[in-house]
Amino acid sequence: MLRGNVKGITLLIAMALTIASCGGSSSGGGLIIGGPSPLPTGNNVVPITVDAGPAGTVNAAFVSVTLCVPGTSNCQTIDHMLVDTGSTGVRVIASVLTAALTLPALRDAGGNVTAECGQFADGSTFGTIKLADVKLSGEVAGNLPVHIIGDPALPNIPADCLATGPPENSVQKFGANGVVGISIFLEDCGAACANSVVPATYYSCPSSGCVPAAMPRTSQIQQPVAKFATNNNGVAIVLRSVDPAGAALVAGALVFGIGTQTNNAVGRAAVLTLDANFGTLTTLFNNQTLRNSFVDSGSNGLFFNDSTLPACSGTVAPGFYCPTTSQNRSAMLQGLSGTAVDATFSVANANALLNNNTTFVAFANLAGTNPLQTSFDWGLPFFYGRTVFFAIEGRTTPAGTGPYLAY
Repeated sequence: MLRGNVKGITLLIAMALTIASCGGSSSGGGLIIGGPSPLPTGNNVVPITVDAGPAGTVNAAFVSVTLCVPGTSNCQTIDHMLVDTGSTGVRVIASVLTAALTLPALRDAGGNVTAECGQFADGSTFGTIKLADVKLSGEVAGNLPVHIIGDPALPNIPADCLATGPPENSVQKFGANGVVGISIFLEDCGAACANSVVPATYYSCPSSGCVPAAMPRTSQIQQPVAKFATNNNGVAIVLRSVDPAGAALVAGALVFGIGTQTNNAVGRAAVLTLDANFGTLTTLFNNQTLRNSFVDSGSNGLFFNDSTLPACSGTVAPGFYCPTTSQNRSAMLQGLSGTAVDATFSVANANALLNNNTTFVAFANLAGTNPLQTSFDWGLPFFYGRTVFFAIEGRTTPAGTGPYLAY
């Protein structure tokens, strides 16, 4: 869930395909090739790995995160946390946390435990809000509110949260051990939830049960990078390219800060300003002006509507495209300031990609339809072979003030 509902279809798409659903035999391809070299290193860098993860997902980029009881050395490192530029904040599936990690609950003014419902197109998540020191490489976000999804301390999911979609409170249903949401927003709801009660969002949970409640901005789920002492004005995602046939493993890096160190300079990248309320930009594609487009590492494909591309048949890749031969397409991404950059891409047969080699989980040419008719979702395939910067709202960088993306 993200301010302006940009999160929308992210988790639905990101977890719609799993390698467990694919059949077939091994074939060629799959080598990690090209892309930025060497990958950035330093105290402001966390390695990214695109692999099958704990639930057999496709095109999911993961990092490891360390959570600590605030102000202590009682910590746990959690791997396979999804890197998601389409959501805000750290969210962890409760079942992966050890009993020894006793994170304190975030309580409201009345002393009640607080909770949140995360709304996604294919389901919902529910759990408590707790406080943790969040460590990523050499950076620390202290005393950060984090969402503990499926916390057994609150087994009864509120009816309004259930009404938003089926629960995805386990690793298998969620598709990862959790999420590191590094969107351009400082918190996940903002003034709307601070000034009024937004249904199926935040809750106060006395012993009698959870009830919807307003939530101060400082108590909402926070963008962790914005809370770092330094390197806190944005992020860059760097990923290797992949062979057209796909790959079983892709390496990358999540770099903190923009223009704060030698390893995070924007350089000659084009800067595209984003809508400050929704995080969106415009995509010009097939004579369409798609003003509600977004670049989202949490989506596992490129999602747009093109009537000339046939849909896949069968149950392996419903909703994805299956052209007989790979098709090349071009589009233009345009920021609010008018700056525009070309982007070319390929669309391959999703059934063939997934069936040809069951060990492959990274595909730069996986694409499907988009239920949002005025949107182009530039998912993880957009990131392969690129360095993509995201500047946080209101934060200054050498390339301007956020929010923007640059590549």
